[in-house]
Amino acid sequence: MYRCLQEVFMFLKLIQVCACERGFELESSGQVCKDVDECQKPGGQPCSQTCVNTEGSYGCACHPGYSLEPDGHTCKAAGTEPILLVAIQFSLLLCGLRSLKEDILATVDKNMMIFSIDYDLVGQKVFWTDVGTESIKWISMDTKKKGTVVKGIRSDCIVVDWIGRNLYWVDGTAGQILAIRLTAVWRGKSEHTIVLDDDVTQPRSLALDPLNGLMYWSEIGGEPQIEQAGMDGSSRKVLINQGLGSPTSIALDQFSWKIFWSDDKFHCIGSANLDGTGITMLQLTRIKSPFSVAVFEDEVFWSEMKTRTVQRMKKTTGKDRAVLIKRSEQPYGLKVYSVLFKVCPSVSLKRPYV
Repeated sequence: MYRCLQEVFMFLKLIQVCACERGFELESSGQVCKDVDECQKPGGQPCSQTCVNTEGSYGCACHPGYSLEPDGHTCKAAGTEPILLVAIQFSLLLCGLRSLKEDILATVDKNMMIFSIDYDLVGQKVFWTDVGTESIKWISMDTKKKGTVVKGIRSDCIVVDWIGRNLYWVDGTAGQILAIRLTAVWRGKSEHTIVLDDDVTQPRSLALDPLNGLMYWSEIGGEPQIEQAGMDGSSRKVLINQGLGSPTSIALDQFSWKIFWSDDKFHCIGSANLDGTGITMLQLTRIKSPFSVAVFEDEVFWSEMKTRTVQRMKKTTGKDRAVLIKRSEQPYGLKVYSVLFKVCPSVSLKRPYV
């Protein structure tokens, strides 16, 4: 028995098993521990905005205007309550994201329809596409004065360039991305420019990154994909061309340097880094037809065609899903309105990709 125990002891010495402390992992040799970069770990997004890796751990930080919650991971906006702008067929709804209090900003006649929306905090105006009259209109958020930007156009999606003072839109039928100078509109001129129309089949949604001079759009005609180019149409490239069915809407989350999209064919919300890497799909059970998507803080919001609802969930996990708005009318475009978007964009928000 004694000899047997000696042999077992010698055998265990020969097959040493190494283990690492939390925050470290074994290298391929199986004998050396190395630091785990939690910020870059596949499938892990531990922070709302900025993740800083440290030896054996990591820390989260927030951009100006946001504060880190007690959980050490979540960034919450300070100041006035953020508002979700929702186009609901014949009206423009304002929904407080803290209080859930609702208010109507604008209504249109039954022969018109509010489809896509965006806002300009610099000029304190909300813009929308009117499908019935084939025009883009605006309303002042303080005086409620209304006006028309341009007439006789078809637009699937509009976006405001708050730095260059331009308004962009996509025409899926013509296969074009167009723009108009807002400064010219206020002088009574409505001449617009075609930014891009070469090899554009059926653009569906558009998002702008004025800080970096970039635009992103989804293509649903032919091969579905998400593309990127300069805001003048230059330096064009395909960003994402895998795992897409019908990307109906895209939204940028510049605080975490990601792009989100809704996919009507695959019934999901997708996300990726702004260089096209790190693609993640959140499969949504019981959802039939996501139409428009928006992102704010730790949540992603979308309008649902079949159930005529606006819903939200955690943008990284898909958990805590909830219905915010349910109407008999059809919800379309979404945008989150926050005064932080007026004061926060700075060089610190420029994307970390070259």
